[in-house]
Amino acid sequence: MKVISLLMRASRGLFLLAIVLGVTSGASSARLIALINQVLTGEGPLQRSTVFTFVGVGLLAMASRTATQMLLVRLNSGTLYQLRMRLSRRILSAPLRNLEVVGNPRLLSALQEDAITVSQGLVQLPTLVIDAATIIGCLVYLAYLSGFVFMGMVAVLVLGLTMYMLLQRRARALLFRARQKVNTLFAHFGALTGGIKELKLHRRRRVAFLDEALEPTAADIRKLFTRSADFGAYGQAWGFLLLFTLIGLLLFAYPAFAGVDHKTLVGYTLVVLYLQQPLDSTMNLVHMLLRVGVAAGNIEELGLSITQQGAEEAIAEVEEPRTFQRLELVGVTHAYHRENEDTRFTLGPISLSLVPGECVFLVGGNGSGKTTLAKLLTGLYRPESGEIRLDGQVVVTDAERNRYRQHFTTVFSDFHLFGQFLGLGSPELIARAGELLRRLHLDRKVKIENGKLSTTELSQGQRKRLALLTAYLEDRPIYVFDEWAADQDPTFKDVFYKELLPELKAAGKSLVVISHDDRYFALADRVIRLESGLVVDAPVAAALRSGTAG
Repeated sequence: MKVISLLMRASRGLFLLAIVLGVTSGASSARLIALINQVLTGEGPLQRSTVFTFVGVGLLAMASRTATQMLLVRLNSGTLYQLRMRLSRRILSAPLRNLEVVGNPRLLSALQEDAITVSQGLVQLPTLVIDAATIIGCLVYLAYLSGFVFMGMVAVLVLGLTMYMLLQRRARALLFRARQKVNTLFAHFGALTGGIKELKLHRRRRVAFLDEALEPTAADIRKLFTRSADFGAYGQAWGFLLLFTLIGLLLFAYPAFAGVDHKTLVGYTLVVLYLQQPLDSTMNLVHMLLRVGVAAGNIEELGLSITQQGAEEAIAEVEEPRTFQRLELVGVTHAYHRENEDTRFTLGPISLSLVPGECVFLVGGNGSGKTTLAKLLTGLYRPESGEIRLDGQVVVTDAERNRYRQHFTTVFSDFHLFGQFLGLGSPELIARAGELLRRLHLDRKVKIENGKLSTTELSQGQRKRLALLTAYLEDRPIYVFDEWAADQDPTFKDVFYKELLPELKAAGKSLVVISHDDRYFALADRVIRLESGLVVDAPVAAALRSGTAG
C-alpha cells in the first residue's frame, strides 16, 4: 500500500514501534472485553485480582493508544515534509525542458492539492492503526473462545471483505480519473487569474470560459468524487449488514443448529457489538486512504516523469567564477514541438563564440529561436548534438554543467522576481543594492528592509529594473538580457543601451542582448541574426548594422 511505503521510507523504526504499540493497544482492548465477559458470565463473588487486572489493562490500553497517536503524528508530519521536499528537489534537479513539457498546472496541483490530500489522510492514520489493532485483538480473543464459531465467522468475514474490496477498487478508479482532471482545473485557475483583465473586458469570452472550460471540468471532478464517495458508502452499508448478519448467526443459527453454550454466545455478541465502532471507523478511513494513495502516487509519478531523462546532479557548493577566456558553441542543435504545431522545430546547428568585454546583439523575428538559443547558451537546455566549450573544455557531465551555469546572470522575458536577496544578503551587497535603487529611479517606490524588498507590486518595466538590480549584485562574467528594454520608456531605454551596457562591458563582462530595438544595433560589437532556427551569414548581419547605424 502506497501509504505504508511512504511511512516506512520516512522512518522504518518509528513506524514499527508505532505498530507494536498499536498491537499492544488492541490486545489490551481485547483483554478488557474478555474481563467484562468474564464478570458478566461468571458466578460467585468478584475477585480483587480481577479488579486490579481490569485497572492495569485499562491503563495499559490508554498509554499504548496515546503513545501510538503521538508517534504516528510525528511520523506523519515527517512523511509530508519529506514528500514535499523530495518533489521540490526533483523539480530543481529536473531538466528545464522536462518541466516546461509537464507544465506549471500539474506541478502546482501536486505541490498543493496532492500534498494537502496526503496531509489530511495521514492525520487520520493513528485512528486507523489503533482500530485495526483493536479488531485484530478482538478476533484473537474470539478464536480463543471457540474455534468452531470463529471459523464460521471468518467465512462470513471473507465473503464480506471480498465484496468490500471490489467496491473500493471501483472507488479508487474513480478517484484516479478525478485526480487527472484536477490538473486541467489548475490550468483553468491559471487562466482565470492570469487573464482576469481580458475576461472582464469581453463578456462573451467570460461566459464561454465559465460555461465551456471551467464549469464542465469542475462539474466532472465533483461527479467523479461523488461517485467514488458513493461506492465508499456502499462499502459501509455492506459492513453494517455484515455486522448484523454475524449477530443474527450468533443469536439464532448457532444456538439452534450448533449447540454453542450460552457463555460463548454472550462473549461473541459482546465483542461483535464492541467492534461496530472500530469497524465503521476503519471503513470510513479506508476511502480517505485511497485518496491518499492516489495523491501520493501522482506525486511519485510526477517526480519520475520530470527526471525520466536523468536528474541533474545537485552540488552543494560551487565556486563562483569571476572570469573566463572563451565560450564556444560548436554545431549545437535543439529540437522541440512549438505550440499549435505538429512538426518539430529545430534550432541549429549553431556555432558562435563569446569573449569577455564584448557586447553581442541577438536579433530575429518572433519564433526564430532566440530565447531557445539563450537557454542553450546558459546551460538550461542540453544540446541534442554539438558541443559547448568553456576555455577549451567540453561541458559534458551534470557537475560540469552546474559549474558552467554559474558564469551567467540572466533576465529572461518571463523572469521571476524574488522578494528578498536570496544568496546575496551580505551587508556590502545590501549597501550596493541601495545605491542601485537610486540609480534605477526606484528608491521612492521600493525600500530594502532586513534584506527584503518592501514591495514587488510595480509596473512590468519597474519590475524588470529590480531584476536588473539583482543581476548587478550577482556580478558574474556573462550577462544575458532577453528583451529587457521592451517594457521601458524611451528615456530608460537610452540609459540601458548607452550607459548600463557600456558600463558592464567596460568591467569585462560578456553581454548577450536579445532585442528588437534596431536603432541601438550599432552599439553592439556583433549582431547575430536568427531566421527559422539558423544563424544568418555574417555579411547579412554586417549589412544590418551598417543600415541602422546612426
